[in-house]
Amino acid sequence: MYAKLAWRNLRRSLRDYAIYFMTLVFAVAIFYIFNSVPDQPAFLSLSESQRRMARAGVEAMEWVSTVMTGVVALLVFYANRVIVRKRSRELGTYLLLGMDQGRLALLLLAETTAIGAAALGAGLALGVALSQAFGLLVEQVLRVTAAPRGVVYSPRAALWTLLLYGLMFLVVALWQAAAVYRQRLIELITGSRRNEEVPVRSRSLAAGAGLLSAATLGTAYWLADRVSRTTGLDPTDPRVPVGIALGVAGTYLLFLALAGLLTGIRRRARGWLARGLNLFLYRQVTSKINTHALMLATISLMLTFTICAMSTGLGLGSAVRKGIEDSVPFRYMVTSSDPHQEYAGLRALFAAHGVPDEQVVEFVLVYTDLRGADLMLPEDADRLRDDPEAGYAAWLQVRAVAASAYRGLRALKGHPDVSVPADGYLVHVRADGYPAATAAVEALARALAAGHGVELAGHTLRPAARQVFTEPFGGGLVGIGPLLVVPDAALEALLAGGETLAERLLVAEPPGAEPDGLAEAAAEWAAAQWLEDGWISFSSQAETMGTLYLIEGILVFLSFYVGIMFILISATLLALQQVTDVLEHRQRFAVLSKLGCDDAMLGRLIARQVGLYFLTPVLVALLHSGVALVALNRALVREAAYDTVGPAALVTAGIFAAVYGTYYLLSVRSCRSLYRPEAAA
Repeated sequence: MYAKLAWRNLRRSLRDYAIYFMTLVFAVAIFYIFNSVPDQPAFLSLSESQRRMARAGVEAMEWVSTVMTGVVALLVFYANRVIVRKRSRELGTYLLLGMDQGRLALLLLAETTAIGAAALGAGLALGVALSQAFGLLVEQVLRVTAAPRGVVYSPRAALWTLLLYGLMFLVVALWQAAAVYRQRLIELITGSRRNEEVPVRSRSLAAGAGLLSAATLGTAYWLADRVSRTTGLDPTDPRVPVGIALGVAGTYLLFLALAGLLTGIRRRARGWLARGLNLFLYRQVTSKINTHALMLATISLMLTFTICAMSTGLGLGSAVRKGIEDSVPFRYMVTSSDPHQEYAGLRALFAAHGVPDEQVVEFVLVYTDLRGADLMLPEDADRLRDDPEAGYAAWLQVRAVAASAYRGLRALKGHPDVSVPADGYLVHVRADGYPAATAAVEALARALAAGHGVELAGHTLRPAARQVFTEPFGGGLVGIGPLLVVPDAALEALLAGGETLAERLLVAEPPGAEPDGLAEAAAEWAAAQWLEDGWISFSSQAETMGTLYLIEGILVFLSFYVGIMFILISATLLALQQVTDVLEHRQRFAVLSKLGCDDAMLGRLIARQVGLYFLTPVLVALLHSGVALVALNRALVREAAYDTVGPAALVTAGIFAAVYGTYYLLSVRSCRSLYRPEAAA
């Protein structure tokens, strides 16, 4: 008999709380999918050095997965608490009919364990199925082509999923059974009629909370704007934690004030509210906001974090890729802190691998005593020195390179040739979206047009061209600080002093495909040349780009994982509240039906009620996210010319609308089926 009763209750729970069960299935599946990345063919195709770096990303993903499992556990605890409270009258009836409290606890333990086991099994099956398509996404993100394989299955991810989620479901089941075992009969009978404590009742308290919320949120928004315009991405700025704390506090105050403020609006909007079922709808929504204010505020903050995390992760990954692609234009580059470094052995190594000598350029890069402002007109220099947002190019040190080496670099990349007379100079600077770079280019161009002269190592130099050269030569050669192209004699005079800081570089562009084994051999040569009182480094474009794609992939995977999970959890909490309220308020809709409301009217009313409830935390989250993303985009553009947060935010909005909208439609469908008059009878 008890087994039959447990089976009946289990089927009814899955029907009434299908959205909650579906979320558990998706949570398990997503956990398995992202933890199966190390066993995907694309990941296994990485080089050994890339795989060593990838392990750090995998460890970060596992850590995030564990944290997200804890968040899901909180959802499960809360959901089961709500479900038990709504079923408390039913459970009390079992006691009245003669069931002892121990058997009741075992009955509930069996139901909860069965639901957890079903969710775990279905989630693992779904995860294994979806991970096959996920492997193709991993290939695209990491830019590798993996050998064809059969069905990809990760025993490690499956075991980790079973242990973590299985333990979580078991702990929740034991906690729920123990909670029911400790409750008295009268508590179970009256439990479904106990609502959460209403935080704000009077309009005066609501108005005070609203004013305080406006003040704290306004201060938080102002701090975000100030930080993005001054210190940029500095997390040690004390204004950052203060702004976050004020934003969190202001959000909770806002939702605590909403119900009282909405009640005041209701008293002054009788004309609109008197039409149709508007007054009933308004009372329903304001009552729910008032009752669940703390939960709605928490959901709003979760959605804010989700939108910002996904937009930043997607945008930053794309921006990092673009930035590094521009910063490694040469297939191979070696840099030594010794300006007299001997590269004959490396040149021989390149020649042995089929790289002709004309495809290799060796040169010295010298740090001068000049600053960016010294290459500008006085009025531009003073203006940029006083500009805290985009003027720091005026303070950066100027580096110099010989004209012959510069012409060789341009020829290597296929850029038009230039000439530099014995008393002339050229200016090359990075210009790829930085506000500081744009301001520097404009100021330098005005100085060149005016024939601004430069004193360098006893040489007086005049502009050899009116234009500022901006072709991408990589961050190692050209940054926001100007690169000064000077005659070979002037550079030799700079080096003759002996105390000038300088670096010796070698770049190479092999014709055609990359020679096999050249990168490894060159890296070994550089390692063998390591200086006791200096340094030498070797970089391969292919290795750098592979590492870059790996970093981008980690950012994308982590942001997607956290974002999707937070959206699922937030939407599930809202949907769960709607369904549990349905089970309590069926009679209200039955009365409306008896008063003449047809099914179409009730359907529209339910859709509007669920929509307003779902929309309330979203509007606040969109407001917070808009301010945060504008400030973040400004800081990224200022610091690194990464103007990709905006496009990434559109992608995030699409994903958010798809997932959140699906949960909304499912909630409306569930509520309509449960609000039917025959269900309330």
